[in-house]
Amino acid sequence: MDTKLEERNCRVRGCNSAAATSLDQQSFCLNHFLLRCYARLEAVDPRGKKSREERVDLAAMRAFIEECSRRALEVSLQAENLTNRERARLLDILLWASELFLISRAPRVTPESAATPSADEARRSASRRS
Repeated sequence: MDTKLEERNCRVRGCNSAAATSLDQQSFCLNHFLLRCYARLEAVDPRGKKSREERVDLAAMRAFIEECSRRALEVSLQAENLTNRERARLLDILLWASELFLISRAPRVTPESAATPSADEARRSASRRS
């Protein structure tokens, strides 16, 4: 683990725990890191209610997903004495982030593009008619 982090405390007010990692250039203990990851993943997940309420910057979403994944992996590999629950939560974050990364890379389907046949489909239907 980074020796600079070991010297810092969690940035959450009232928390005196040592920092386990950082996220968005802020130091967090393991518990607050997990909570922050869950909250941010929920906010950017296009399948959830929260993301439908506000627009998400795709580049910022991808950057967060990458940092979140990298930090969760670092913690899981470097932290000593993790409980099974903490390990499970780190794995859950990694899996959720990887799903969101794939979703963010998928082509967008809009109502207009779904209703308009592609060029290949148009050619196939025209060749069937002839």
